[in-house]
Amino acid sequence: MGNVSVPEQEYARRLDHHGAAVRKTDKLHRGIGWVRLLVLIAIIGLLVAVFDRGLPVGWVLLLAGALFIGLTIWHQMVELRLERSRRGVAFYEKALRRLAGQWRGSGPDGHALAPEDHVFAADLGVFGPGSIFELYCRAVTPYGGRTFADWLLRPASASEVRSRQKAVQSLIPAIEAREAIALAVATDRRPPTEGALQRWCGQPPLAPLRRMQILSVLCLVTFGVSLALFLAGVLGGIFALASVLAQVVLIGRVRKSHGHALHAGEGALAELAALRPVLAQAHTVASTSALMGELRGVLARGPRAASPALESLRRRFELLDSGHNLMFVPFALLIGWDIHILASVERWRTRFSQDTLRWLQAVGCFEALLSLASHAYEAPEEIFPEIREGAPEFVGLDLAHPLLPREDAVGNDVRLDAESALLLVSGSNMSGKSTLLRSIGACAILAQAGGTVRASALTMTPLSLGASIGTEDSLLDNRSRFQAEIDRLARLLALADGERPLLFLLDELLSGTNSHDRRIGAEGVLRAFLSRGSLGVATTHDLAITAIADADDVAATNVHFEDHFSGDEMQFDYRLQVGVVTRSNALALMRLVGLPVKD
Repeated sequence: MGNVSVPEQEYARRLDHHGAAVRKTDKLHRGIGWVRLLVLIAIIGLLVAVFDRGLPVGWVLLLAGALFIGLTIWHQMVELRLERSRRGVAFYEKALRRLAGQWRGSGPDGHALAPEDHVFAADLGVFGPGSIFELYCRAVTPYGGRTFADWLLRPASASEVRSRQKAVQSLIPAIEAREAIALAVATDRRPPTEGALQRWCGQPPLAPLRRMQILSVLCLVTFGVSLALFLAGVLGGIFALASVLAQVVLIGRVRKSHGHALHAGEGALAELAALRPVLAQAHTVASTSALMGELRGVLARGPRAASPALESLRRRFELLDSGHNLMFVPFALLIGWDIHILASVERWRTRFSQDTLRWLQAVGCFEALLSLASHAYEAPEEIFPEIREGAPEFVGLDLAHPLLPREDAVGNDVRLDAESALLLVSGSNMSGKSTLLRSIGACAILAQAGGTVRASALTMTPLSLGASIGTEDSLLDNRSRFQAEIDRLARLLALADGERPLLFLLDELLSGTNSHDRRIGAEGVLRAFLSRGSLGVATTHDLAITAIADADDVAATNVHFEDHFSGDEMQFDYRLQVGVVTRSNALALMRLVGLPVKD
């Protein structure tokens, strides 16, 4: 197998442990099942002996019944252990596939969280299949998914990034915490959008149900008295029936006025079940970082602490859900079950709704930190960048794209600062120009989210980010590719006027127009960005644009990628070199696919 990394060794060891537990527990589970079947057969035989032949085996029958009940309870307990072990196997199998680069399509990709027409999300592959979100996010609640998406989309301040970095560093060894959460929660691939619990807590308070509760109790008392008098022959049964109908009418009115709680309960139970292990680990995981201390302060134990309060709400929603059990419905209608439970739920919301919103934010932050820490553990070769204040800069050594397989990723040095605020990248087709832009963008996103980056070093100041990579035309919007590109450039120029300097990434700048207009337009656009204090990288096939770097008043550097032919095969080294590219491969590529192009 060659050299095996520490994460692979640890994950393989834990996978073996859970696999052995599955085999052992499954054997016990099947054994108990067979014993239960034998006991059930024995009970049937004893019943025949008692009722058909009148044999005095009643005590034996009772003991057999008690044994069957005990075996059933034990069987269910073992089944829960088996399910937990199976989750452990699935968790570490997925982790090992991720280490092997086989992670695409294996989890939520955050597509439901992707904003429309964002200035870099689609260009840099933040969401969707094979995205940054899919590889990095390990959240099990919708609040962790939303928080992680926000961190990717909204660069943090330097102090906030440093605070997150310290918290992430402290959580890197927390494998037990990550495993405990994964094994406690039945994960699926639903997109982590905003949850029912947050929506419910955010709604305005409704009128209390105290009067309805009093009327419900009166209906129940009336039913009891009427039934007693009916059985005594004093009153007709119509009075007892009328009290039941009045109770049903009250329940209907309450369901209409407080139906939001019923709908919230449908989704909140699953969320509350997922929140329980996350809260437990947030309280107990080893971390001395200031940010984790703040989160624990928000979730602090006490009369208004998150864990007991949310557990209380979970019990209320379970009681509300039990009212829909077909065996329990007649009794629930008789006593006005929904009225009293909904009143209890609404009292909880009145008391804890604002606290809950803060708790959910803290949970989301903790899950986002755990996601970054999990990736940092699995990629020990990656580094935490240095985020500092001062003049705009982005200086990376051996910078590579984090989504590429490790063996395929080629790192390059990138320097953007006052002396070289613009890199003009020329090169042939497929030589690595677009990948360079996406590598810079991905590293900037992750660095300002608080995570690690694939580089040997990265120093940068807080930067806004904007990109125009692969812009497309739109038939429905009646918009050409060129129109889409200049619209994006206008948005990026507006962004460059903001308080934070802009890092712009432009692929094949203004390629949708003629060479004359492209040269004039490109120089105007790039000068406009630089005059606003922006840093950026622009790629081009048009070598006329590279002449912009020759101007004395433009802080730009020409760099390029090269290729060479080996027989009929085109080869690339993907290494960035200084200067303008001196050759093109377009004609050679056309000839390779059989197009009639002359030398």
